[in-house]
Amino acid sequence: MNFKTTRLPAAIFASLTLLAASALPAAAAAAEIVLKASHNANQDEPYHTGMMRMSELLKEKTGGKAEIQVFSNAQLGDEAESIQGTQLGIVDIAVTANEVMANFVPDMNVFSLPYLFKGPEHMDRVANSPEVHEYLNEVLAKKGYRLVGLFFAGTRHIMSKKPINAIGDLEGMKIRTLNNPIHIDAFKSFGANPTPMAYTELYGALETGVVDGAEAANTNYHSRKFYEVAPNWAMVGWIELVAPVVMGKARFDALPKDVQDALLAAGTEAAAVQRKTYRESDQRRFEELKKLPVNITHPDTAPFRAASEKIYGTHVKTDEQKELLRIIRAID
Repeated sequence: MNFKTTRLPAAIFASLTLLAASALPAAAAAAEIVLKASHNANQDEPYHTGMMRMSELLKEKTGGKAEIQVFSNAQLGDEAESIQGTQLGIVDIAVTANEVMANFVPDMNVFSLPYLFKGPEHMDRVANSPEVHEYLNEVLAKKGYRLVGLFFAGTRHIMSKKPINAIGDLEGMKIRTLNNPIHIDAFKSFGANPTPMAYTELYGALETGVVDGAEAANTNYHSRKFYEVAPNWAMVGWIELVAPVVMGKARFDALPKDVQDALLAAGTEAAAVQRKTYRESDQRRFEELKKLPVNITHPDTAPFRAASEKIYGTHVKTDEQKELLRIIRAID
């Protein structure tokens, strides 16, 4: 069968073309400014949730002028490499544990002190404090950085092979810690024998008795199944881990003023979302731990707090550190 092609009148063809075009979704306008952000967590973890929220907020607040591309799983380098990358133009924004950031800005060590915060609510008030942000930026600027927000990386407790009901039970116990002078001295003050080692070696070290315990958050104690080899979980909350979100000061200063303002506002709001998300996730993990053969204890934390006070004098040395500690402690 032969089909005869029919030509439409030009006016009708033009009308149909316009109608078809109008039915297609408009192409999204490309942002004028795209910032690359790096973190080392998976996409289902609170770091990523916080950074994605920051990107959404920045786009909203700038009317699409600026956005953040978030690279998870250390795609742009591990935490130390990402911090360095903000100075080299490889990375614009980096999320890092404070213990790593302190290697570049030693005055940030204040945030690694045991029992620095009175609790989660106090930490949030500190993290949202304009005075804290202003002072931190003075400290960070000297090393070429700018603070965007303060994320959270967990309240840390103690896992062990034998029960811990009081601070005295830690006497002589080999406890795995980060290779951080403050963490090491904190556990010495608790009476333990701090033993730094790689996190990847911890399960095997607990299983074979190389160490008697370790500090961790509900989340990784549960997810890494450390309870299989260290079934005692002492809820001491010895530290609330802070995770600064930073960018290179030169890169920040080069942004238009309206984008700077939007980024800082987005950073503060997204950080609040991230901290809330992390705490909710941590609480869910704790509820799961209750269902497992885990011996959960609640030692009196007053002796832990008292013991850790003596290391403040050792590690709070510079005028900047003393002033930062004063500001934090002045916040109710």
